[in-house]
Amino acid sequence: MLKPWGLCVSLYSRRGSCGIMGIMSLKYNIIEGFVRFWNKVSRDGVKRRIYEHLEKPPVVQEIPSYLYKKFNVSKIELGNDLLFVIGPRKNPCDKAVLYIAGGGGRAKPGKRHFKLVSRLVKQGGLTVYLGFYPCAPDVNVRFSLRWLQKVYAEMLKDFPSKKTVFAGDSAGANLALSLCNRVVSKPAKVIAVSPAIGFAHGEVRKPLEAAEKSDPLISMKTLDLILDSWCKNVSLDSPDVEPVNINYEGYPPVQLFYGTKDMFFPHMDALIANIEAGGAKLEMHRKNAIHNWPILQETREGRRAVKQMVDFIERQVIR
Repeated sequence: MLKPWGLCVSLYSRRGSCGIMGIMSLKYNIIEGFVRFWNKVSRDGVKRRIYEHLEKPPVVQEIPSYLYKKFNVSKIELGNDLLFVIGPRKNPCDKAVLYIAGGGGRAKPGKRHFKLVSRLVKQGGLTVYLGFYPCAPDVNVRFSLRWLQKVYAEMLKDFPSKKTVFAGDSAGANLALSLCNRVVSKPAKVIAVSPAIGFAHGEVRKPLEAAEKSDPLISMKTLDLILDSWCKNVSLDSPDVEPVNINYEGYPPVQLFYGTKDMFFPHMDALIANIEAGGAKLEMHRKNAIHNWPILQETREGRRAVKQMVDFIERQVIR
């Protein structure tokens, strides 16, 4: 039986370039339906499991053994945290991805992140830098961003910036967008999967409170846990926290994946408008789906999302 909390162990439009949202696959609908059913019969059991997972995340200090068997892997210590460089054994391409896994700034990468990374390496011939970045409650988001800047410096030793890509899901998508804002040598592209937006209190928060009812994964209680720890001593309006408040002038092309059943969906139009106002090219993939749907590699939608990521990375851009 599929464990409902396994769906999100690391989770946390306006229009879409891929056209109509389309009908979701049977496998996806079974997963979402089961999660909603479990919430109904267990008084938000899935949401509670996610909260508990992020409140006391498991210690993860290694990637799965199958990644070592399939790919070339280097394990690097950066300070007190780990960086894994994962690449194909044969015919690697000349591009590298800094993949920043979600987890609310509190949890390390999980099994679905590893599956997604595996597909990026296999399908795209990409070298993926997967950082186990420092997390709350030990540090806040700015400490995490400074550590990721060190990872990017490591990447630039082997790849020019025009051959690099920042990518991430959920809180990792926020970090990918914010990291691009911090670095001088911009990557060639940024991929943001289900960024978490609309953190500020007051009127900005009200749409999240309303959308929480339709989101089967994330609760306001979970969001507050994240904000109180990972965003400690940082303004919720800061571009280090809130992607909507980033100045996107000078940004490389951005690929955005998001779902209409995500608690953060109400603020997605504001993010899209701001990216476009900054002049960055934007490719959007919207689905009638839950938060972080592209990391569900057991679904057709998740696998297609990886193909779209690879296509986006390979596409030539005149800068």
